[in-house]
Amino acid sequence: MWSQPRLFYNSLIPEEQQFLINAIRFEVSHLRSAVVKSNVLIQLNRVSNDIAKRVAEVIGLPAPAPDPKYYNNNSTAFVSIFNYSLPTIATLNVGVLASVASSSSLSQAASLAQAFSSSGLNVIVVGETLASGINQTYSSADATGFDGIIVAAGAEGLFTNGTSSTFFPADRPLQILTDGYRWGKPVGAIGSAAGVLKLASATTTPGVFSSTSGDASFVTAFEGGLTVFKFIDRFPIDS
Repeated sequence: MWSQPRLFYNSLIPEEQQFLINAIRFEVSHLRSAVVKSNVLIQLNRVSNDIAKRVAEVIGLPAPAPDPKYYNNNSTAFVSIFNYSLPTIATLNVGVLASVASSSSLSQAASLAQAFSSSGLNVIVVGETLASGINQTYSSADATGFDGIIVAAGAEGLFTNGTSSTFFPADRPLQILTDGYRWGKPVGAIGSAAGVLKLASATTTPGVFSSTSGDASFVTAFEGGLTVFKFIDRFPIDS
């Protein structure tokens, strides 16, 4: 009963184990009964003392002692999602954040769409309104819809902290970029938009791409980031 969950847990990398523990913490923190909480810890402890201790810390119960009669060190391959590069990036979505007020950002977005098309990527150009060359508005866009995010040169004016508009909720462009970075997605900025990466606290080198022109080398590098899929060094792990 407990060997299969343990096999699964053992097969995850530490960051994925943290995701699982965070999810369990979230669910168990809603429990009201101390008896039920204790019973949950008993069952978790039969899978892994590591899980039980880290969940107990959040729900205010003492950490149980290890129960080694249930434990094994077995693991298996290809259970981890983030421990392998993607075999193909075809059909992934790249969000290009542009501005209808900047013709250069729109032309750059169009060039990126053309360059990425050879790899089968879907480029979604985001702007304030559904003008020519825009596929989605900022008001309807969210980082969850993109596997990677690029800010086109000329759109940087939309990312200043406190930017407000009747076309989108306050700071929505910056929120999309920040969330994408925090969720481990490759992000990039071109030319005059490079400064927005700092506004999004996107300072980690792996998976953060900048270029003066969005040339072929930038496209190739960004596609490499999409192959990695998630840059897990951005996720905090229990000490």
